Amino acid sequence: MPTPEPVTPKRWTLDQYALDRLLHALHPDREQAGYAYESLRERLTCFFEWNHGETPQELADETLDRLARRLSACENEILDPAKFAVGIARLLLKEHFREKDRREAALATLAEFCLSHAKMELESAFEEERIAVLERCLQVIPETNRALIKRYFSAESRTQIQQRQRMAEEYGISTNALRNRVMRIRAELERRYAVVYSKKKPPAGEMFHQELSQYDEQ
Repeated sequence: MPTPEPVTPKRWTLDQYALDRLLHALHPDREQAGYAYESLRERLTCFFEWNHGETPQELADETLDRLARRLSACENEILDPAKFAVGIARLLLKEHFREKDRREAALATLAEFCLSHAKMELESAFEEERIAVLERCLQVIPETNRALIKRYFSAESRTQIQQRQRMAEEYGISTNALRNRVMRIRAELERRYAVVYSKKKPPAGEMFHQELSQYDEQ
């Protein structure tokens, strides 16, 4: 046996019967009931305007629809439909502001996500460009200097001291002398980097400094 499809509840709509019940509750005379309806609708619209509802007329119509629905489903007569409508309007206004708060929170979350995503994409593109410029600068310095500075700054933090000591021994110099030599190469790279990059993303020197700052000795 096929599984029955779920039934989606139908949204209540104002029909002729509900409208007749509403008009009769406002006034037994049809013509006077029409005047009472318009008067009540105007009062409700003013109520929502005074309380800063975003769509006063739509909220007033929704209030009257709810009143009509209540009247059509209620066997007992509502003695003062206008007063009852005000009570419905107050509840509807609270719903309206709760929905507004949820909507604004959702929009704020969406905006923050979009901004963060755009920032990540921009930073990613910016980072790729900076690395490309740095690689260009490395290619124009002597190969021995390029190998030295890459090896010096590629040391892992936990073995950095030992590795740099071994490098100093290989070059037959002290660790301080090795560091001074690396800093001179680095300064040359900074100057070349600034020439290529200063017109694109200022200040170039500072950005280059950030490229290698994670490797600075403590």
